Amino acid sequence: MSKVAVDFVRHVLQQNPNLDSFGAVYDAMSRAACSKSFNNLGHHELSRAGVSLSLLNTANLERLIAEARRTMK
Repeated sequence: MSKVAVDFVRHVLQQNPNLDSFGAVYDAMSRAACSKSFNNLGHHELSRAGVSLSLLNTANLERLIAEARRTMK
């Protein structure tokens, strides 16, 4: 898991502190990637950093979200 990937998810969670479901976090991550609100990184750059927002990759996204939440505490 790359530092950029965890930092991106942590950024999304900090910007949206009331997110509790995977779907809500996924939507917020997708919006952040579309708007390039994290270090001007979009879908392509985030995918290269380990954040693939493909729905075929949900298991990895769930691990990434759990790691980001763990490191926020």
